[in-house]
Amino acid sequence: MIPDLELYRMIVENFQDGILVIDNNGRIILANQAMVKLSSLPIEAYAGKTMQDIVGRGLFQKPSVTLKALKEKRTITDFQQYENGVDVLVTAIPMFDENKQLVRMLSITHDISELITMKKKVEEIEKLSAKYYTELLTLRQHHAKRGIITANRKMKEIIELIHHIGQTDSIVLLLGESGVGKDVLAREIHETSRRKDSGAFIKVNCGAIPKDLLESEFFGYDTGAFTGAKKEGKPGLFELADQGTLFLDEIGELPLHLQAKLLRVLQDQQFTRVGGTKLIQVDARIVTATNRDLESMVVRGEFREDLYYRLNVIPIHIPPLRKRKDDIPLLIGHFLQHFNEEYTKNKSLSTAASDILYDYHWPGNIRELSNIIERLVLTIKNDVIEPQELPVSKQHSDVRLSELLKNKHNGINLFDSVEKNLIKSIIEREGTIRKAAKVLGVSHTTLIRKMKKHDLKVSEICKNK
Repeated sequence: MIPDLELYRMIVENFQDGILVIDNNGRIILANQAMVKLSSLPIEAYAGKTMQDIVGRGLFQKPSVTLKALKEKRTITDFQQYENGVDVLVTAIPMFDENKQLVRMLSITHDISELITMKKKVEEIEKLSAKYYTELLTLRQHHAKRGIITANRKMKEIIELIHHIGQTDSIVLLLGESGVGKDVLAREIHETSRRKDSGAFIKVNCGAIPKDLLESEFFGYDTGAFTGAKKEGKPGLFELADQGTLFLDEIGELPLHLQAKLLRVLQDQQFTRVGGTKLIQVDARIVTATNRDLESMVVRGEFREDLYYRLNVIPIHIPPLRKRKDDIPLLIGHFLQHFNEEYTKNKSLSTAASDILYDYHWPGNIRELSNIIERLVLTIKNDVIEPQELPVSKQHSDVRLSELLKNKHNGINLFDSVEKNLIKSIIEREGTIRKAAKVLGVSHTTLIRKMKKHDLKVSEICKNK
Protein backbone atom coordinates (compact mmCIF):
# COMPACT_ATOMS: atom_id res chain seq x y z
CA MET A 1 0.00 0.00 0.00
CA ILE A 2 1.29 3.45 -0.95
CA PRO A 3 1.95 5.72 2.08
CA ASP A 4 -0.33 8.76 2.29
CA LEU A 5 2.49 11.24 1.78
CA GLU A 6 3.71 9.46 -1.34
CA LEU A 7 0.17 9.20 -2.65
CA TYR A 8 -0.36 12.94 -2.25
CA ARG A 9 2.93 13.63 -4.02
CA MET A 10 1.91 11.40 -6.94
CA ILE A 11 -1.40 13.21 -7.23
CA VAL A 12 0.28 16.61 -7.25
CA GLU A 13 2.87 15.51 -9.83
CA ASN A 14 0.18 14.20 -12.15
CA PHE A 15 -1.79 17.44 -12.05
CA GLN A 16 -1.94 19.19 -15.46
CA ASP A 17 -2.04 22.50 -13.60
CA GLY A 18 1.01 24.00 -11.95
CA ILE A 19 1.03 23.58 -8.16
CA LEU A 20 3.02 25.59 -5.61
CA VAL A 21 2.82 25.25 -1.84
CA ILE A 22 4.27 28.17 0.14
CA ASP A 23 4.66 28.59 3.91
CA ASN A 24 3.49 31.66 5.83
CA ASN A 25 6.82 33.39 5.18
CA GLY A 26 6.54 32.97 1.42
CA ARG A 27 9.10 30.13 1.18
CA ILE A 28 8.34 27.50 -1.47
CA ILE A 29 7.79 24.05 0.02
CA LEU A 30 6.64 22.23 -3.11
CA ALA A 31 6.53 22.78 -6.87
CA ASN A 32 5.28 20.13 -9.33
CA GLN A 33 6.53 19.33 -12.83
CA ALA A 34 3.61 21.11 -14.48
CA MET A 35 4.78 24.32 -12.76
CA VAL A 36 8.30 23.76 -14.05
CA LYS A 37 6.99 23.29 -17.59
CA LEU A 38 4.71 26.34 -17.51
CA SER A 39 7.33 28.72 -16.15
CA SER A 40 10.33 27.27 -18.05
CA LEU A 41 12.27 27.43 -14.78
CA PRO A 42 14.17 24.32 -13.53
CA ILE A 43 13.00 22.67 -10.31
CA GLU A 44 16.18 23.96 -8.66
CA ALA A 45 14.90 27.52 -9.15
CA TYR A 46 12.05 26.73 -6.75
CA ALA A 47 13.70 24.48 -4.16
CA GLY A 48 14.25 26.38 -0.93
CA LYS A 49 13.54 29.73 -2.59
CA THR A 50 10.95 32.33 -1.62
CA MET A 51 8.28 33.84 -3.86
CA GLN A 52 10.17 37.11 -3.58
CA ASP A 53 13.19 35.35 -5.14
CA ILE A 54 11.04 34.12 -8.04
CA VAL A 55 9.52 37.55 -8.57
CA GLY A 56 12.97 39.11 -8.46
CA ARG A 57 14.01 37.00 -11.45
CA GLY A 58 11.39 38.81 -13.56
CA LEU A 59 9.24 35.73 -14.11
CA PHE A 60 5.97 37.68 -14.13
CA GLN A 61 4.89 40.66 -16.23
CA LYS A 62 2.56 41.87 -13.45
CA PRO A 63 2.53 41.60 -9.60
CA SER A 64 2.46 38.07 -8.22
CA VAL A 65 -1.03 36.76 -7.40
CA THR A 66 0.41 34.46 -4.73
CA LEU A 67 2.28 37.25 -2.91
CA LYS A 68 -0.82 39.42 -2.98
CA ALA A 69 -2.91 36.59 -1.49
CA LEU A 70 -0.21 35.97 1.12
CA LYS A 71 -0.24 39.62 2.11
CA GLU A 72 -4.04 40.01 2.17
CA LYS A 73 -4.68 36.48 3.54
CA ARG A 74 -7.55 35.81 1.15
CA THR A 75 -8.21 33.78 -2.00
CA ILE A 76 -7.31 35.70 -5.16
CA THR A 77 -7.76 34.67 -8.81
CA ASP A 78 -6.15 36.70 -11.58
CA PHE A 79 -4.35 36.50 -14.91
CA GLN A 80 -0.58 36.47 -15.25
CA GLN A 81 1.87 36.08 -18.10
CA TYR A 82 5.30 34.51 -17.71
CA GLU A 83 8.39 35.92 -19.35
CA ASN A 84 8.27 32.99 -21.82
CA GLY A 85 4.95 34.33 -23.15
CA VAL A 86 2.69 31.71 -21.56
CA ASP A 87 -0.64 33.16 -20.35
CA VAL A 88 -1.95 31.62 -17.14
CA LEU A 89 -4.82 31.92 -14.68
CA VAL A 90 -3.59 31.75 -11.07
CA THR A 91 -5.70 31.00 -8.00
CA ALA A 92 -3.93 31.45 -4.65
CA ILE A 93 -5.75 29.86 -1.70
CA PRO A 94 -4.68 30.54 1.94
CA MET A 95 -4.88 27.66 4.47
CA PHE A 96 -5.33 28.37 8.18
CA ASP A 97 -4.91 26.30 11.35
CA GLU A 98 -7.49 25.90 14.12
CA ASN A 99 -6.38 29.26 15.58
CA LYS A 100 -7.03 30.96 12.23
CA GLN A 101 -3.33 31.51 11.72
CA LEU A 102 -2.01 31.30 8.14
CA VAL A 103 0.17 28.21 7.75
CA ARG A 104 0.27 27.50 4.01
CA MET A 105 -0.61 29.06 0.67
CA LEU A 106 -1.71 26.82 -2.21
CA SER A 107 -1.17 28.29 -5.69
CA ILE A 108 -2.88 26.64 -8.70
CA THR A 109 -1.70 27.81 -12.14
CA HIS A 110 -3.74 26.97 -15.24
CA ASP A 111 -2.43 27.41 -18.80
CA ILE A 112 -4.93 29.53 -20.78
CA SER A 113 -2.83 30.10 -23.90
CA GLU A 114 -5.10 27.83 -25.97
CA LEU A 115 -8.21 29.55 -24.62
CA ILE A 116 -6.85 32.96 -25.60
CA THR A 117 -6.06 31.60 -29.08
CA MET A 118 -9.61 30.23 -29.29
CA LYS A 119 -11.01 33.55 -28.08
CA LYS A 120 -9.13 35.43 -30.81
CA LYS A 121 -10.45 32.99 -33.41
CA VAL A 122 -13.99 33.46 -32.13
CA GLU A 123 -13.57 37.25 -32.26
CA GLU A 124 -12.44 36.96 -35.89
CA ILE A 125 -15.47 34.79 -36.64
CA GLU A 126 -17.71 37.33 -34.87
CA LYS A 127 -16.32 40.14 -37.03
CA LEU A 128 -16.84 38.13 -40.19
CA SER A 129 -20.33 37.20 -39.01
CA ALA A 130 -21.12 40.86 -38.37
CA LYS A 131 -20.05 41.73 -41.91
CA TYR A 132 -22.20 39.00 -43.46
CA TYR A 133 -25.11 39.91 -41.19
CA THR A 134 -24.98 43.53 -42.35
CA GLU A 135 -24.79 42.44 -46.00
CA LEU A 136 -27.82 40.16 -45.47
CA LEU A 137 -29.83 43.01 -43.98
CA THR A 138 -28.86 45.20 -46.92
CA LEU A 139 -30.01 42.57 -49.41
CA ARG A 140 -33.29 42.14 -47.57
CA GLN A 141 -34.11 45.83 -47.49
CA HIS A 142 -33.57 46.10 -51.27
CA HIS A 143 -36.76 44.07 -51.65
CA ALA A 144 -38.79 46.62 -49.66
CA LYS A 145 -41.29 48.74 -51.56
CA ARG A 146 -39.78 52.14 -52.30
CA GLY A 147 -38.82 53.90 -49.04
CA ILE A 148 -40.84 51.62 -46.73
CA ILE A 149 -38.74 49.01 -44.99
CA THR A 150 -40.74 46.59 -42.88
CA ALA A 151 -41.22 42.98 -41.91
CA ASN A 152 -43.93 43.82 -39.38
CA ARG A 153 -47.42 42.41 -39.91
CA LYS A 154 -49.17 45.59 -38.70
CA MET A 155 -47.05 47.78 -40.97
CA LYS A 156 -47.72 45.51 -43.94
CA GLU A 157 -51.45 45.89 -43.29
CA ILE A 158 -51.01 49.68 -43.26
CA ILE A 159 -49.14 49.57 -46.58
CA GLU A 160 -51.88 47.41 -48.10
CA LEU A 161 -54.48 49.94 -46.92
CA ILE A 162 -52.46 52.80 -48.42
CA HIS A 163 -52.27 51.02 -51.77
CA HIS A 164 -55.98 50.27 -51.60
CA ILE A 165 -56.96 53.91 -51.06
CA GLY A 166 -54.23 55.26 -53.34
CA GLN A 167 -56.51 55.85 -56.32
CA THR A 168 -59.05 57.81 -54.25
CA ASP A 169 -58.88 61.42 -53.07
CA SER A 170 -59.99 60.72 -49.51
CA ILE A 171 -58.30 62.71 -46.76
CA VAL A 172 -55.90 60.61 -44.68
CA LEU A 173 -54.92 61.34 -41.06
CA LEU A 174 -51.64 59.70 -39.99
CA LEU A 175 -51.34 59.26 -36.21
CA GLY A 176 -48.29 58.18 -34.25
CA GLU A 177 -45.36 59.23 -32.10
CA SER A 178 -42.69 61.56 -33.40
CA GLY A 179 -40.15 59.76 -35.59
CA VAL A 180 -42.27 56.73 -36.59
CA GLY A 181 -42.13 57.57 -40.31
CA LYS A 182 -45.35 59.48 -40.98
CA ASP A 183 -43.72 61.51 -43.74
CA VAL A 184 -42.54 58.32 -45.50
CA LEU A 185 -46.07 56.93 -45.47
CA ALA A 186 -47.48 60.25 -46.68
CA ARG A 187 -45.16 60.16 -49.68
CA GLU A 188 -46.15 56.53 -50.31
CA ILE A 189 -49.80 57.66 -50.46
CA HIS A 190 -48.85 60.14 -53.17
CA GLU A 191 -46.65 57.64 -55.08
CA THR A 192 -49.47 55.06 -55.24
CA SER A 193 -52.07 57.57 -56.40
CA ARG A 194 -53.03 58.81 -59.86
CA ARG A 195 -51.59 62.19 -58.84
CA LYS A 196 -47.94 61.07 -58.88
CA ASP A 197 -47.68 61.99 -62.59
CA SER A 198 -49.96 65.03 -62.63
CA GLY A 199 -48.82 66.97 -59.57
CA ALA A 200 -46.17 67.39 -56.90
CA PHE A 201 -45.90 66.13 -53.35
CA ILE A 202 -45.73 69.23 -51.16
CA LYS A 203 -44.86 68.88 -47.47
CA VAL A 204 -45.32 71.59 -44.86
CA ASN A 205 -44.63 71.34 -41.13
CA CYS A 206 -47.34 73.38 -39.43
CA GLY A 207 -45.26 73.63 -36.27
CA ALA A 208 -42.12 74.92 -37.98
CA ILE A 209 -43.56 78.04 -39.69
CA PRO A 210 -44.07 81.20 -37.58
CA LYS A 211 -47.78 81.65 -36.86
CA ASP A 212 -47.94 85.12 -38.43
CA LEU A 213 -46.59 83.69 -41.71
CA LEU A 214 -48.69 80.53 -41.86
CA GLU A 215 -51.62 82.04 -43.77
CA SER A 216 -49.45 83.58 -46.48
CA GLU A 217 -47.44 80.35 -46.77
CA PHE A 218 -50.60 78.28 -47.12
CA PHE A 219 -52.58 80.52 -49.45
CA GLY A 220 -50.02 82.92 -50.94
CA TYR A 221 -50.41 86.70 -51.24
CA ASP A 222 -51.15 89.30 -53.87
CA THR A 223 -49.17 92.41 -54.83
CA GLY A 224 -48.81 94.85 -51.93
CA ALA A 225 -50.45 92.55 -49.40
CA PHE A 226 -47.97 93.65 -46.70
CA THR A 227 -44.66 95.43 -46.24
CA GLY A 228 -41.82 93.40 -47.69
CA ALA A 229 -44.06 91.34 -49.98
CA LYS A 230 -42.86 90.64 -53.51
CA LYS A 231 -44.32 93.02 -56.10
CA GLU A 232 -45.54 90.15 -58.25
CA GLY A 233 -47.09 88.31 -55.29
CA LYS A 234 -46.48 84.69 -54.37
CA PRO A 235 -48.45 81.44 -54.79
CA GLY A 236 -49.15 79.45 -51.63
CA LEU A 237 -48.63 75.78 -50.89
CA PHE A 238 -52.19 74.91 -51.91
CA GLU A 239 -51.56 76.31 -55.38
CA LEU A 240 -48.24 74.50 -55.66
CA ALA A 241 -49.97 71.24 -54.72
CA ASP A 242 -52.68 71.60 -57.41
CA GLN A 243 -53.25 68.21 -59.08
CA GLY A 244 -50.87 66.72 -56.49
CA THR A 245 -50.76 66.00 -52.76
CA LEU A 246 -50.41 68.45 -49.88
CA PHE A 247 -49.00 66.88 -46.72
CA LEU A 248 -49.77 68.92 -43.59
CA ASP A 249 -47.46 67.54 -40.92
CA GLU A 250 -48.03 68.41 -37.24
CA ILE A 251 -51.58 69.55 -38.01
CA GLY A 252 -52.24 69.79 -34.27
CA GLU A 253 -49.99 72.89 -34.14
CA LEU A 254 -52.25 74.87 -36.50
CA PRO A 255 -53.70 78.02 -34.82
CA LEU A 256 -57.50 78.14 -34.38
CA HIS A 257 -58.02 81.13 -36.72
CA LEU A 258 -56.28 79.28 -39.54
CA GLN A 259 -58.19 76.08 -38.80
CA ALA A 260 -61.41 77.81 -39.88
CA LYS A 261 -59.96 78.88 -43.21
CA LEU A 262 -58.46 75.43 -43.79
CA LEU A 263 -61.89 73.88 -43.20
CA ARG A 264 -63.41 76.10 -45.89
CA VAL A 265 -60.68 75.16 -48.36
CA LEU A 266 -61.21 71.45 -47.68
CA GLN A 267 -64.95 71.83 -48.26
CA ASP A 268 -64.87 74.07 -51.35
CA GLN A 269 -61.36 73.51 -52.77
CA GLN A 270 -61.09 77.27 -53.31
CA PHE A 271 -59.62 80.26 -51.46
CA THR A 272 -58.28 83.77 -51.90
CA ARG A 273 -54.71 84.88 -51.47
CA VAL A 274 -53.77 87.19 -48.59
CA GLY A 275 -54.59 90.73 -49.75
CA GLY A 276 -56.43 89.40 -52.80
CA THR A 277 -60.07 89.13 -53.91
CA LYS A 278 -59.89 86.56 -56.71
CA LEU A 279 -61.11 83.06 -55.92
CA ILE A 280 -58.50 80.42 -56.75
CA GLN A 281 -59.69 76.89 -57.47
CA VAL A 282 -57.38 73.99 -56.63
CA ASP A 283 -57.53 70.22 -56.77
CA ALA A 284 -55.16 68.88 -54.14
CA ARG A 285 -55.36 65.74 -52.08
CA ILE A 286 -54.84 66.39 -48.38
CA VAL A 287 -52.82 64.12 -46.11
CA THR A 288 -52.33 65.24 -42.49
CA ALA A 289 -50.29 63.90 -39.59
CA THR A 290 -49.85 64.54 -35.89
CA ASN A 291 -48.34 63.03 -32.77
CA ARG A 292 -50.93 64.80 -30.59
CA ASP A 293 -54.28 63.54 -29.32
CA LEU A 294 -56.68 65.60 -31.47
CA GLU A 295 -59.78 64.27 -29.68
CA SER A 296 -58.51 65.58 -26.34
CA MET A 297 -57.62 68.89 -28.01
CA VAL A 298 -61.19 69.14 -29.30
CA VAL A 299 -62.52 68.62 -25.75
CA ARG A 300 -60.19 71.34 -24.45
CA GLY A 301 -61.22 73.74 -27.23
CA GLU A 302 -57.75 73.73 -28.81
CA PHE A 303 -58.85 72.13 -32.09
CA ARG A 304 -62.04 72.68 -34.06
CA GLU A 305 -64.42 69.74 -33.82
CA ASP A 306 -65.75 70.22 -37.37
CA LEU A 307 -62.21 70.28 -38.77
CA TYR A 308 -61.29 67.18 -36.79
CA TYR A 309 -64.14 65.18 -38.30
CA ARG A 310 -63.28 66.54 -41.73
CA LEU A 311 -59.70 65.31 -41.38
CA ASN A 312 -60.54 62.02 -39.67
CA VAL A 313 -61.91 60.31 -42.81
CA ILE A 314 -59.24 57.58 -42.98
CA PRO A 315 -57.21 57.54 -39.75
CA ILE A 316 -54.08 55.38 -39.79
CA HIS A 317 -52.34 54.62 -36.49
CA ILE A 318 -48.62 53.93 -36.98
CA PRO A 319 -47.10 51.75 -34.22
CA PRO A 320 -43.89 52.94 -32.50
CA LEU A 321 -40.65 51.13 -33.23
CA ARG A 322 -40.63 49.37 -29.85
CA LYS A 323 -43.84 47.57 -30.91
CA ARG A 324 -42.45 46.49 -34.28
CA LYS A 325 -39.10 45.04 -33.26
CA ASP A 326 -38.95 42.80 -36.32
CA ASP A 327 -38.27 45.99 -38.32
CA ILE A 328 -35.21 46.97 -36.26
CA PRO A 329 -32.68 44.63 -38.00
CA LEU A 330 -33.91 45.74 -41.44
CA LEU A 331 -33.68 49.41 -40.53
CA ILE A 332 -30.20 48.94 -39.07
CA GLY A 333 -29.07 47.35 -42.34
CA HIS A 334 -30.69 50.11 -44.38
CA PHE A 335 -29.11 52.95 -42.40
CA LEU A 336 -25.70 51.26 -42.28
CA GLN A 337 -25.69 50.92 -46.05
CA HIS A 338 -26.95 54.46 -46.55
CA PHE A 339 -24.40 56.15 -44.28
CA ASN A 340 -21.54 53.87 -45.37
CA GLU A 341 -22.19 54.98 -48.95
CA GLU A 342 -22.67 58.64 -48.00
CA TYR A 343 -19.45 58.88 -45.97
CA THR A 344 -17.40 56.23 -47.85
CA LYS A 345 -17.13 53.93 -44.83
CA ASN A 346 -17.36 50.17 -44.29
CA LYS A 347 -18.89 49.86 -40.82
CA SER A 348 -20.82 46.90 -39.48
CA LEU A 349 -22.32 45.88 -36.14
CA SER A 350 -21.21 42.88 -34.09
CA THR A 351 -23.96 40.42 -33.21
CA ALA A 352 -23.81 41.51 -29.57
CA ALA A 353 -24.19 45.20 -30.53
CA SER A 354 -27.13 44.35 -32.81
CA ASP A 355 -28.80 42.49 -29.94
CA ILE A 356 -28.53 45.55 -27.70
CA LEU A 357 -30.05 47.81 -30.35
CA TYR A 358 -32.83 45.27 -30.82
CA ASP A 359 -33.66 45.31 -27.09
CA TYR A 360 -33.48 49.12 -26.74
CA HIS A 361 -36.88 50.82 -26.25
CA TRP A 362 -36.31 53.58 -28.90
CA PRO A 363 -38.23 56.56 -27.47
CA GLY A 364 -37.24 58.55 -30.56
CA ASN A 365 -38.34 55.77 -32.92
CA ILE A 366 -36.87 55.48 -36.44
CA ARG A 367 -35.45 59.00 -36.35
CA GLU A 368 -33.42 58.13 -33.24
CA LEU A 369 -32.19 54.88 -34.84
CA SER A 370 -31.10 56.74 -37.96
CA ASN A 371 -29.25 59.37 -35.93
CA ILE A 372 -27.45 56.75 -33.81
CA ILE A 373 -26.32 54.71 -36.82
CA GLU A 374 -25.04 57.87 -38.53
CA ARG A 375 -23.13 58.84 -35.39
CA LEU A 376 -21.58 55.37 -35.09
CA VAL A 377 -20.53 55.31 -38.75
CA LEU A 378 -18.83 58.70 -38.37
CA THR A 379 -17.22 58.37 -34.93
CA ILE A 380 -16.19 54.73 -34.37
CA LYS A 381 -12.66 53.98 -35.59
CA ASN A 382 -12.93 50.20 -36.02
CA ASP A 383 -14.97 48.72 -38.86
CA VAL A 384 -16.90 46.46 -36.46
CA ILE A 385 -18.98 48.35 -33.88
CA GLU A 386 -18.98 46.65 -30.46
CA PRO A 387 -21.50 46.92 -27.55
CA GLN A 388 -19.34 49.24 -25.43
CA GLU A 389 -19.34 51.79 -28.26
CA LEU A 390 -23.13 52.16 -28.41
CA PRO A 391 -24.59 55.41 -27.07
CA VAL A 392 -27.85 53.76 -25.92
CA SER A 393 -28.79 52.32 -22.54
CA LYS A 394 -28.06 48.60 -22.33
CA GLN A 395 -30.93 46.28 -21.52
CA HIS A 396 -28.52 43.45 -20.69
CA SER A 397 -25.33 43.78 -18.64
CA ASP A 398 -22.17 43.29 -20.66
CA VAL A 399 -20.08 41.00 -18.42
CA ARG A 400 -16.63 40.38 -19.80
CA LEU A 401 -14.94 36.99 -19.56
CA SER A 402 -12.02 38.50 -17.68
CA GLU A 403 -14.33 40.05 -15.07
CA LEU A 404 -16.02 36.71 -14.50
CA LEU A 405 -12.75 34.85 -14.19
CA LYS A 406 -11.40 37.39 -11.71
CA ASN A 407 -14.36 36.79 -9.41
CA LYS A 408 -13.07 34.68 -6.56
CA HIS A 409 -16.35 32.81 -6.32
CA ASN A 410 -15.99 31.48 -9.85
CA GLY A 411 -12.39 30.26 -9.95
CA ILE A 412 -11.29 27.35 -12.11
CA ASN A 413 -14.79 25.88 -12.40
CA LEU A 414 -15.94 28.88 -14.42
CA PHE A 415 -12.90 28.64 -16.67
CA ASP A 416 -13.65 24.98 -17.36
CA SER A 417 -17.27 25.83 -18.12
CA VAL A 418 -16.25 28.54 -20.59
CA GLU A 419 -13.74 26.24 -22.29
CA LYS A 420 -16.24 23.38 -22.49
CA ASN A 421 -19.01 25.52 -23.96
CA LEU A 422 -16.65 27.10 -26.48
CA ILE A 423 -15.39 23.73 -27.73
CA LYS A 424 -18.92 22.33 -27.86
CA SER A 425 -20.30 25.24 -29.88
CA ILE A 426 -17.45 25.17 -32.44
CA ILE A 427 -17.72 21.38 -32.95
CA GLU A 428 -21.49 21.65 -33.23
CA ARG A 429 -21.12 24.25 -35.95
CA GLU A 430 -18.23 22.64 -37.87
CA GLY A 431 -19.42 19.04 -37.57
CA THR A 432 -15.99 17.38 -37.22
CA ILE A 433 -13.07 17.53 -34.78
CA ARG A 434 -10.54 18.36 -37.50
CA LYS A 435 -12.54 21.30 -38.81
CA ALA A 436 -13.18 22.55 -35.27
CA ALA A 437 -9.49 22.27 -34.37
CA LYS A 438 -8.58 24.31 -37.47
CA VAL A 439 -11.04 27.06 -36.56
CA LEU A 440 -9.80 27.13 -32.95
CA GLY A 441 -6.16 27.19 -34.05
CA VAL A 442 -5.11 24.09 -32.08
CA SER A 443 -3.93 20.64 -33.10
CA HIS A 444 -6.29 17.73 -33.69
CA THR A 445 -4.80 15.81 -30.73
CA THR A 446 -5.00 18.81 -28.40
CA LEU A 447 -8.69 19.21 -29.11
CA ILE A 448 -9.30 15.48 -28.49
CA ARG A 449 -7.50 15.78 -25.15
CA LYS A 450 -9.66 18.78 -24.21
CA MET A 451 -12.80 16.89 -25.22
CA LYS A 452 -11.84 13.95 -22.99
CA LYS A 453 -11.24 16.34 -20.14
CA HIS A 454 -14.78 17.73 -20.47
CA ASP A 455 -16.36 14.36 -21.39
CA LEU A 456 -17.47 15.66 -24.81
CA LYS A 457 -18.36 13.30 -27.67
CA VAL A 458 -18.85 14.36 -31.30
CA SER A 459 -21.77 11.96 -31.77
CA GLU A 460 -23.69 13.53 -28.90
CA ILE A 461 -22.83 17.10 -29.84
CA CYS A 462 -23.92 16.71 -33.48
CA LYS A 463 -26.87 14.36 -33.00
CA ASN A 464 -29.38 17.18 -33.53
CA LYS A 465 -27.71 18.48 -36.65
